[in-house]
Amino acid sequence: MRHEQTPPRLALGISISLVAYVFFVTASSLVWSIGDGLPIIQILFFLNLISLICITPIALRNGVVHLTTHELPTHLLRDCCGAASYFLYYMAIRYLNLTNATTLNYTAPFFVPVIWWIWMREKIDRHVWWSIIVGFAGVALILNPTKTLFQEGFLFGVFAGLTSAISFVALRLLNLKKEPMTRTLFYYFLFSAIFTLPFTIVYWEDPTPMEWLKMGFIGLSTVTAQMLLTVAYRYGTASYLSPLGYSTVVYASIISWIVFQTIPDPRSILGTILIIIGGILTFILKKKPEKISETFEIPYPKERPPL
Repeated sequence: MRHEQTPPRLALGISISLVAYVFFVTASSLVWSIGDGLPIIQILFFLNLISLICITPIALRNGVVHLTTHELPTHLLRDCCGAASYFLYYMAIRYLNLTNATTLNYTAPFFVPVIWWIWMREKIDRHVWWSIIVGFAGVALILNPTKTLFQEGFLFGVFAGLTSAISFVALRLLNLKKEPMTRTLFYYFLFSAIFTLPFTIVYWEDPTPMEWLKMGFIGLSTVTAQMLLTVAYRYGTASYLSPLGYSTVVYASIISWIVFQTIPDPRSILGTILIIIGGILTFILKKKPEKISETFEIPYPKERPPL
């Protein structure tokens, strides 16, 4: 079996990715700390506005012509679903604890194969179904159907994962069309800011000085995380780095425990473990292994999004 060669500076790519996810969870923790003080849509607008201000000089370093794209419909789909995913995730944070909301948001890899099949008409490999089953078993544990079928926040978390999955598929198509990541981020923050502006005006609440500060840090943390991930993919590939996204669940659990004094119950812990295992398997099992040992080999060819 032909293997993907290990990137020469993979350790650096992994390290940068893990730091990037710290910033993602930092932003989520700040959203949780704001509580009901401000509308989620208002927080999202300032997140995207601050991120847009930061990314624009980088996107324009080669001139305005560098922003020209022939993939605007795909960008718009990705941006709409990405903005919706953030909104639903932050809503889930307000109803659930930080760990469960983050875990449910990372159900996206289980939806991706189904969305890819609907979109591209490519058959879902039977091996991938096992990872989907394991992942949704974890979701069922967190849901705790014996308690209530639709506890507050659960649907927000699951639909955050679903819309995030659509965004991932659109992003994958943009990568296949050789769209530079900086251009993709520019359009994402630009359109997300435009989408959220009217709702921000309608539902505007005057922030306190502390809330202004928190919104500023939420925006800076998010754009820092995005740019760090872009850099990380210069030293690694999707096969190696994508499963590291589940480190956010670990980070969220630690922050919830230490900062917010929230300890997850055993059912949530087991469900989280199953979702992480299932999510990682979705990346490993894509290559149709002929034997069990091949399940743990790195797939070929390598995937690296253009920068």
